[in-house]
Amino acid sequence: MNRREFIFKSSGLVLTAYASPMLAQVATNNFASGTGGKMDRIAMGTLLFRYQFKQTRPRELATIKNELTLLDVPEHHRKFGVKKIEFWNEHFESLEPDYLARLKEKIKAAGSQLVNVQIDRITYDLASTNEEARLKSVKDVKEWIDAVSFLGSTCIRINPGRPRGSVEKSIESLKELNTYAQSKNLIVITANHFGLEMDADQHVRIAKGAGVYTEPDFGNYPADDQLFAKLEKIIPYAYIISAKVVNFNQNMEHTSYDFDRCVRLAESLGFQGLYMAAQYSGQYQDLDYDQVAHWVIDHLKKNITA
Repeated sequence: MNRREFIFKSSGLVLTAYASPMLAQVATNNFASGTGGKMDRIAMGTLLFRYQFKQTRPRELATIKNELTLLDVPEHHRKFGVKKIEFWNEHFESLEPDYLARLKEKIKAAGSQLVNVQIDRITYDLASTNEEARLKSVKDVKEWIDAVSFLGSTCIRINPGRPRGSVEKSIESLKELNTYAQSKNLIVITANHFGLEMDADQHVRIAKGAGVYTEPDFGNYPADDQLFAKLEKIIPYAYIISAKVVNFNQNMEHTSYDFDRCVRLAESLGFQGLYMAAQYSGQYQDLDYDQVAHWVIDHLKKNITA
């Protein structure tokens, strides 16, 4: 089966991308159904503002300026014109019902839409060949599926497994989790997030085998001459794209890779879904992250075609 024949299941429906290499854009078009123009295709998460959360404060910062919690995020992101938001599970204070109910109410009060939650905080490996460890991983991820579903999110991002794991075990785990997520009206997406899926061909194999989507991340592949070739392989199976920037110089110029070219590539391949504005670097950067957010949004708007 080639990627033009990829069939996947979403919310109980079978969707086929036969006539196009793209995953059925019926699924992604629901994000762009508003009247906000290009902003309807732009979302933003908490990763970009991680320095302002106590859970992810870098050791270089003695104190946090303008501290945030998830309860603040829906209203906070509105100042950027962003209604569609993403949470990183590193920033959850609890999975207790009272806390989740308060968080859900904050999303509603701000007129926001939670479109994704990234699951990294727990230790899990869906590709483990140790069956006991794999089954525990599946169980632990299901607990997050329950919480994310309660919040009304569209998607949940799950990591396929560690670099030395088994593709077959990853597919087995994700199939089970996808079935469970569908029962909760959630869509499973998988990013190129430093596991065995960093091999783009393996990522496609996992997505097709498990019936889930990819979430291509501009900033996670090495910025070498293979960057665009790898993105081209996984973008056709994308539901959301992580429009992640990495390093900036003091003139607020992005220095890690050609961000604009990545967006143009996705558009040329027919991607019609959401771009998630994000930033992450392995090195501490003393930047104005409001400016970073505006930079990403401006460059997305400049390169999104419709």
